[in-house]
Amino acid sequence: MKIKLSILLLASLAAWNLCASEKSRLIVLADMGNEPDEEQQMHHMLLNANEFDLEGLIAVTGKYLRVGPRPDLFWHLIEGYEKVYSNLQLHADGYPSPEYLRGIVASGQRGYGILSTGKHLTNSTGANLIIKAATNGDPRPIWLVVNAGSNTLAQAVISFQRQSTPEEFAAFLAKFRVFENGSQDNAGAWICANFPDIHWIRSNYQTYCYGGPGNGELGPNVWEPFESSSLGQHHWLLENVIANHGPFGNYYPLRQFTKGGVSFAEGGGTIPWLGLVNKGLFDINHPHWGGWSGRFSRQKLENFWSRHKDIKLDEMTYGTFKLYGEASDHWTNPEDGKVYNNDYAPIFRFRRAMWNNEKARNDWCYQPFESANHHPMAVLNGDAGDSILSMEVKPGESITLDASGSSDPDGDELVFYWWNYFEAGSYPRPLVLDKSSAKKTSFTVPSDAAGKEIHLVLEIHDVNEIANLYDYRRLVLTVSR
Repeated sequence: MKIKLSILLLASLAAWNLCASEKSRLIVLADMGNEPDEEQQMHHMLLNANEFDLEGLIAVTGKYLRVGPRPDLFWHLIEGYEKVYSNLQLHADGYPSPEYLRGIVASGQRGYGILSTGKHLTNSTGANLIIKAATNGDPRPIWLVVNAGSNTLAQAVISFQRQSTPEEFAAFLAKFRVFENGSQDNAGAWICANFPDIHWIRSNYQTYCYGGPGNGELGPNVWEPFESSSLGQHHWLLENVIANHGPFGNYYPLRQFTKGGVSFAEGGGTIPWLGLVNKGLFDINHPHWGGWSGRFSRQKLENFWSRHKDIKLDEMTYGTFKLYGEASDHWTNPEDGKVYNNDYAPIFRFRRAMWNNEKARNDWCYQPFESANHHPMAVLNGDAGDSILSMEVKPGESITLDASGSSDPDGDELVFYWWNYFEAGSYPRPLVLDKSSAKKTSFTVPSDAAGKEIHLVLEIHDVNEIANLYDYRRLVLTVSR
């Protein structure tokens, strides 16, 4: 019976994998030059750029940079990236060439907010880039990260509506999966109020949780052996990113205040794109599933305001608008037993893996393959892809899952962990697993779970003195009625 079940399960997983394994498209809007965190975030992103299809780097304005986008700072970072590009290729396939990256740099609207948009204005090169990406025939949606103001996207929407049929415009809006970091101008809510069909995520707090969310609240310390403070993060970055890591490290600025002191690492612009690194965990179409880019509401929320008082005042004049807002997780840190039950937990639970990933990839800038660490491959019931898997099950059914086919390119020992992402599903009680830290696990589908969805995550990491690296496979169980 177990053999038959395993065969059926493998067939189900493989069928899903065939239609769900591909890179996501990414466009980033950033207020380059506002402060050093934007350059930190983009430096970090370029080291992960083999994991997604980067289609636009648009310098824009926002609350903290009211006029004058700085595309030259993207070019500056690409200059540094070019110096390590050949070495990065020793460690992973798929890194974009420096020439390609220079070709996707653009400038957004010159002024601030919705007043710098309109039918009477000529489109910025950034607005035109967005229109071109959304209409080039690529069937995949676009993960559009707004790490500043949204008015360049607003201009693209206004402009394309003028030149398209209603059907064409609906298809245009349907292309976007927007992640708005911190709602940094008044254009985001304006778009949501006037074009309610757009898929829009707003993060007021999770977006800051790579290193924050603030200097007084930093969450789990994964930058040991340095102290649990912004200064400790500063020293970690000096050791693991900037010093003795090849020429690109010299392009990573420190986030220091003009009057002295340092702030937490990378501000709010890393989390929005970071989820795309793990295709087996994060899905851009389901913001409530969670992953390295956070977890958000299952349904759109009404008038989920900006955290900035001046922007909220503008938003209150738009009437009703709806978007996906932040959701909370309940998570116990296995390293110190501290319990988190808040909006930060969806990021904190993955923070160790995130920081280890950054550390390892900076080594790729200068080390040969044999002197660096590389990510393991999580294999679930023989499926060696990197997509999220799905299967239909029945109440009371016994399921066995096997990750023994997982491997590590460096030959490192692997550690296995199976866990139920309780908040991502719709079944109201945790799933009981037979074993949580073995290569194989089994469980019985709860008898009262008919019509519900249950999320199970296979998490593996290697054991390596440089930094343990992680891989994931999410299995979505749909329980029949």
